[in-house]
Amino acid sequence: MTSNLLRINLIKLCFAVCHLLLMGSVLAQTPGYQKITWDDLLNLEWYQQMKKDMASYGRMAFLKDGSEEAEKLMASMRSKLDEAPISTKYINQKIRMPGFVVPLDAVRNGQREFLLVPYFGACIHTPPPPANQIVLVTPHPKLNLSKPLETMEVIWVEGELKESRTKTASGVSGYSLEAIQVYPYKALHNTKK
Repeated sequence: MTSNLLRINLIKLCFAVCHLLLMGSVLAQTPGYQKITWDDLLNLEWYQQMKKDMASYGRMAFLKDGSEEAEKLMASMRSKLDEAPISTKYINQKIRMPGFVVPLDAVRNGQREFLLVPYFGACIHTPPPPANQIVLVTPHPKLNLSKPLETMEVIWVEGELKESRTKTASGVSGYSLEAIQVYPYKALHNTKK
């Protein structure tokens, strides 16, 4: 009888600990920050125009690599991507968003500035996305990360979104954000908007 009671109490304790761990990741979210997606950062008029323009860029497949015409077309496309207008809907608002980390320096501490990008390999293995799909993230001085962020690590960041076109070696960002919180993606992937 005592061993059954002990077993039941142990099971209850395990459930309580699991519940606290799961709730801890949800409770870690800062109140007042709204979840946004990468689509929320697109300027819709620019996006519609780019969809039309991409038809003309399709002829690049038939151009010889390194030819003058191919180089001009690539430069034109890169210019449109780097000058992509932002959406002002969330400017100066407290947001939470996911993305992949692209470090901007070799400093391996919690104050490492980085780009937040929407897909794996952006700015590293593939050309940079449009400026309205890149966020320059600066950790808040009081932000304490348990470990340095790694290249292409998937995270959530929280902070106030700002308009800030910044050219870096990895790409041109249209937004900036001072991160007050950074979470592993897994911890918050089920949060609602």
